[in-house]
Amino acid sequence: MVQKKVLLVEDDLEIRDVLQDLLEAEGYDVIPASHGRQALDYLESAPVDALPDLVVLDLMIPLVNGTQVLAAMKRDPKLAPIPVVVLSAATRERPAGAAAFLPKPIPLQTLFETIRGFVDAGLPQLT
Repeated sequence: MVQKKVLLVEDDLEIRDVLQDLLEAEGYDVIPASHGRQALDYLESAPVDALPDLVVLDLMIPLVNGTQVLAAMKRDPKLAPIPVVVLSAATRERPAGAAAFLPKPIPLQTLFETIRGFVDAGLPQLT
């Protein structure tokens, strides 16, 4: 079975490391990014077969914020189909283009159920 890829964009090192460890323990191949520019560089340069199956995106990240990353993804036909789960403590509303929104702090069970719903069950992305 092919490992599903998750691009994890989170600037808080402790949160990113914990989430990466937990996601990898669940069997996902995690691509970590600490800021929006790093995430976009990966997404824009990756061949189609190396693109993530899902992006977990914090909104409050440096260089290019999460809202800008999401907008750039939705403008790019290669990236637009990738579901994006937005995490944020700064807002309580799902940004336009996000497949799902989870307010921080996030119960881990809710996070994993959301990820599994999009990646493993192949749920369609919300618009």
